[in-house]
Amino acid sequence: MIVDHNVERGNPADAPQLAPAVDRVRTRAGRPPRTVTADRGYGEKAVEDDLRALGVRNVVIPRKGKPSADRRAEEHRPAFRRTIKWRNGVEGRISALKRGYGWDRTRIDSTEGAKIWVGHGVLAHNLVKISTLAA
Repeated sequence: MIVDHNVERGNPADAPQLAPAVDRVRTRAGRPPRTVTADRGYGEKAVEDDLRALGVRNVVIPRKGKPSADRRAEEHRPAFRRTIKWRNGVEGRISALKRGYGWDRTRIDSTEGAKIWVGHGVLAHNLVKISTLAA
């Protein structure tokens, strides 16, 4: 299930967008997610600190650059590696959304049009997911 999505103008940096997205999920669900994982583009200490301040217990994001010995040990823990492997599966889901739900390119001009297009793609995906789970 997709529980949050956002459309931005241009190509803003990834890292500053993660904590606000998690905060929106926390507001909707009434509690923060237990685990948040993301790719190396989000790998900054400030992002981890922001997520922990929101109540996220497990932040599994590889850091940019060469890791320290402590960080290397953290990233080689079995739980960290298992979560990273799960996140890699999410990348396949994103690819399927682009191919099957029109996320590769919006067909409606303007940012508002893109928001409508993506929102309809999220709705279609979630309806298919719900019907599969209910069957």
